[in-house]
Amino acid sequence: MDQSRSFIFESGFPGFPGLRKFRLEYDSTLAPLEWLISVEDPDVSFVVVNPMIFKPDYAPRVTEEHGKSIGIRKGVSKADDLRLLVIVTLRENYEESTANLAAPLMFNLNEYKAVQVMLDDGIYSNNEPIFAEGTVC
Repeated sequence: MDQSRSFIFESGFPGFPGLRKFRLEYDSTLAPLEWLISVEDPDVSFVVVNPMIFKPDYAPRVTEEHGKSIGIRKGVSKADDLRLLVIVTLRENYEESTANLAAPLMFNLNEYKAVQVMLDDGIYSNNEPIFAEGTVC
């Protein structure tokens, strides 16, 4: 993945009207955490992580429509075309940090499109501990 490329949130980024272009930045000092930074307003950034690192059974129910919104087509796109991340809230006591599993971010790595999916099934929390006993994050 080209870190200099921006992902487009075509419908905008929820809660930040007018911000549509974001880039992912890997910082080895934060690994496995990464940055999602607004291109239009660099003061707006989020810490993100692959949820499978601390919640290996994470399986959000995203619809085919969610995939279509970023150019992922069932039967055509490969699993490698899609990347799923979640936003992390870092706490002063880092062991209390949480992730928003109820609103994952989906990235099409080929077309550089992205969307935040708001799950409404109540299965996942928006404050899931990432340093729970037995996790490796």
